Amino acid sequence: MSEKEERIYPGELLKEARKKTRRRYKRLSSELGIPERYLEALEENNFSIMAGPTYIKGYLRAYAKKLDLDPETVIAAFDRYLKDQRRLKKKAVKKEQKKETKQKFSYIYTVIFLLIALIMLLIVFIPEGNNNSEKKEDIRSYSETEIQNSNNIPLILNTKPALSIELEQNTSQNISDLNIQKEVVASEITEEVEEETIKLSIETINTIEMNFSGDCWIELMDKKGIIEYRLAKAGTSIFFEGVGPFKLLIGNSKRVELFYNDVKVSLASTTNVKTNVSCLVLPEGRCSEFTLSN
Repeated sequence: MSEKEERIYPGELLKEARKKTRRRYKRLSSELGIPERYLEALEENNFSIMAGPTYIKGYLRAYAKKLDLDPETVIAAFDRYLKDQRRLKKKAVKKEQKKETKQKFSYIYTVIFLLIALIMLLIVFIPEGNNNSEKKEDIRSYSETEIQNSNNIPLILNTKPALSIELEQNTSQNISDLNIQKEVVASEITEEVEEETIKLSIETINTIEMNFSGDCWIELMDKKGIIEYRLAKAGTSIFFEGVGPFKLLIGNSKRVELFYNDVKVSLASTTNVKTNVSCLVLPEGRCSEFTLSN
């Protein structure tokens, strides 16, 4: 089968069959009990105005039979449409996540660059401050020596050292403040980088798809609690998206086809033969070890 044939959706099949039989929407709507706008939407593959997949498949079956088409062929085309739409949606989500990740890393690199620049400035100015302090100490020592050798300036003996000591204390305090500020800034930026890295590592979206060939029940949960519990009818499909990990219970599991991130998952090894109930953890793990977050 060619790529073009594989991408034929139910709308094309219905529209072509109706045109061949030259039937009008008004009469078909009256005979089927389906609104005209729904019939038009089915032929345009515009399923968003209808309630859900179960109702849509009912309309498609009825419409296909009325136009002498094989209902299963039309339903298979609809399932193909749903799968393609999910694939496009997942691709769009991944593209958006990649864009956000790139922006976040760009922000992190900018912060790291600024941090390095700040540290370099501190390294340059702190030794300069120490050199100035040493020069002031030399001047103070020289002044004390000159004053001691002079008997005519008794007041300066007490004034000069006091001024020099105060200047030295202020310089030391400024250097200490700079060191404290450097440590605080480095600590805050490091914590922010770690938080962003953790967020990036956990924001992976996973998908679960189930197709039912018979009536079943399912219970799906993540670390926060139960996400979904429902009875699934034959011929229906269920699709979920989330971060995971997930715990999944399936009753009558032999009638379920399971896909995780578009990869088929075998339920044979996780199914209880006596009860025909399957319990598994996705992407991996044991049901007995799966616990909810506090």
